[in-house]
Amino acid sequence: MMRFPSQTPRSLFSRILRIGIVATSLTIVIASLIGFAYALWPQKELVASGFANPTSATAVGHGTENIGLLGAKYGNGKIPTNELEEIAPGRKLVPAAAEHFIQMKKALHKDGHELQVNSAYRTLAEQERLVKRQGLLSDGGTAAPAGESEHGLGLSVDLKLSSEALQWMETRAGSFGFKNTVQGEPWHWTYMGDR
Repeated sequence: MMRFPSQTPRSLFSRILRIGIVATSLTIVIASLIGFAYALWPQKELVASGFANPTSATAVGHGTENIGLLGAKYGNGKIPTNELEEIAPGRKLVPAAAEHFIQMKKALHKDGHELQVNSAYRTLAEQERLVKRQGLLSDGGTAAPAGESEHGLGLSVDLKLSSEALQWMETRAGSFGFKNTVQGEPWHWTYMGDR
């Protein structure tokens, strides 16, 4: 009687190798399913249930507050304006950044300085227009690529400051969670979270 290779007894090494391949395949499938579930699950529910660190979903990824969750939830430049808070006429930030900005502005005013908010949250379309008008940072312009701006996360402001107010910002803004994050742009300040 003729025997086929599949009918011969398997060696111990062959059995262990097959078990390893099956176990690895199962692990990959389970990890993929968990990854898909995590990606599709609303971030607020993950944070509330303890399965996500609030800062893990931030694009800027600083601080201890949920500062970037709106950007992670909706996308850079796609945050609905009703989710943002006004800090000056027509200028908005995410709630945590807005609260700290207003506190900082009051302290700056108390110390005898003024500031003007030239820009805050920007939609994707506004950032695209800015790129066309001013050029990309990487090409010598002053704009971040659309979809990559800190303004699109509702965390950054561009300010008009006197030299005295700028000096105040350089020494005191950090205590309110703000930092100058773009070298060569002393007007650009980003909320990084509580320090």
